[in-house]
Amino acid sequence: MLDESAIADLSRQHFGLDLVAEPKPMHSGNINHSARLPTSEGDFVLQQLNRSVFTDAAALMKNAELIIDRLRDHNIATLEYRDTVDGNSLAEIDGVIWRCYHFVDGSATSSITTVEDAQATARAFGRYAAAISDLSLIEHLPGYHDFDARVAEFDTAVASDDAGRRSACEATVERAVHAVDRLRLSPSFDAWREAPTRNAHNDAKAPNCVIAAGGRRTIIDLDTTMPGTILSDVGELVRSSTRGLVGGGPQVIMAQIEAVNRGFFGGFGDEMTDVERNGILVAGPLMTTENALRFLADHLNGDTYYGAETEGENLEKAQAQLTLAGEQIAAIEHAVTG
Repeated sequence: MLDESAIADLSRQHFGLDLVAEPKPMHSGNINHSARLPTSEGDFVLQQLNRSVFTDAAALMKNAELIIDRLRDHNIATLEYRDTVDGNSLAEIDGVIWRCYHFVDGSATSSITTVEDAQATARAFGRYAAAISDLSLIEHLPGYHDFDARVAEFDTAVASDDAGRRSACEATVERAVHAVDRLRLSPSFDAWREAPTRNAHNDAKAPNCVIAAGGRRTIIDLDTTMPGTILSDVGELVRSSTRGLVGGGPQVIMAQIEAVNRGFFGGFGDEMTDVERNGILVAGPLMTTENALRFLADHLNGDTYYGAETEGENLEKAQAQLTLAGEQIAAIEHAVTG
């Protein structure tokens, strides 16, 4: 990200915004770099797109425009982008792509701890998915939640060991392999793989739902919205709704899982297929394990995707996700078998 003076110049020259105070770095995302801009027209967010991840910025913004228009038609709160002074949605400067949107005022947490919040947040994502269900969106990140592909990427990272870190984390690698094997034995796993393709947010976690003072929820971070499966949204919601409950016991975690399911289905409506309903139980553990595989693969690759402030950061994140997935599975098994 640029320094404060450069951000001020860029904001004024390319987006016509005059800052009235210093820009504030935002640390809520793993991929893009963002800064909050206090301006004479209110607060905005200036964002630098990660071109190594989002290689087709035009497709990304085309999707966003379709999504925002549809959400407005349904009276659902959404983002509002700011065009450049030339009337474009993006500004490319020295090979770097920038965009700007109105700051969404409200609160967003890294995790959810109450069943009420879990259900309400899941309902907001369910309404979002239902509203955009028939849009012709571009799959600009192919295979984003293709579990088998993520396992293959993990296997490649383990085999290549580019950063020379495998020997020091062999126990975690073995935990990850065991977690994958356990999931594939689940009766719900085949249903997940057979779920119909639908538009989904694909990053439906607590921090991407901003809650205004009056309780209205706005879904943000639209970049990953594209064809996929709504089960990935349910799974991500389960993951972010249970991450703060590790050690709380199976009944506590299962209550959150059930709250997410009620909320999402309540928001989405009656269009879910039997296959999707049959795959719902594995959604949380599968998405949590997928996150673990991605963090662990990045650690083995030298932190080239997520980055890391300290060596071992992504390894610790992977270990935490594996622990969480294990507790989710234990909670589900306890509920099913009694």
